[in-house]
Amino acid sequence: MADEPRLVSARTRAPTEGENALFGWFAEQQKDPAKPLEEGARQIISLVTALYSVIFGILAFTSDPLPAYLTWPAVRIGGAVVVLSYLVALLAALVVVLPDDYRYARASKDQLEQVLAKLLGRKFWGLRVAVWCFGIGTFAFAGLFLVVIFGLSTP
Repeated sequence: MADEPRLVSARTRAPTEGENALFGWFAEQQKDPAKPLEEGARQIISLVTALYSVIFGILAFTSDPLPAYLTWPAVRIGGAVVVLSYLVALLAALVVVLPDDYRYARASKDQLEQVLAKLLGRKFWGLRVAVWCFGIGTFAFAGLFLVVIFGLSTP
């Protein structure tokens, strides 16, 4: 009788209210995993379009003769970096929000999982590129702004 397995009851506690909320949040995220990525991309699109109006206001070529600061190499290079970085960020964010065609068999769980992984991979890649380019453009914009402000304030 010594070799017989012994059954020991294990006590478990009920999940707390915070744990239930966390489980519910994860369940919601699983329903539409691309939604946060698309919301982030839309935010970058909004910021880039708003900041484009500011950067083009700084780099406006309307007055005759041109403002003196537009001839400075730092302003020209900084302006080009800002405009190109924001353009790449905008295009990468559009990759995230624009729909794409994926072919799969509805009854195949493996194909559905592959398509979801491919879709999320494209959106992750697009958002990552958009965030990095937006960051680069923002730092360049801050530098450009400081060069123009401090350059104009010196006699």
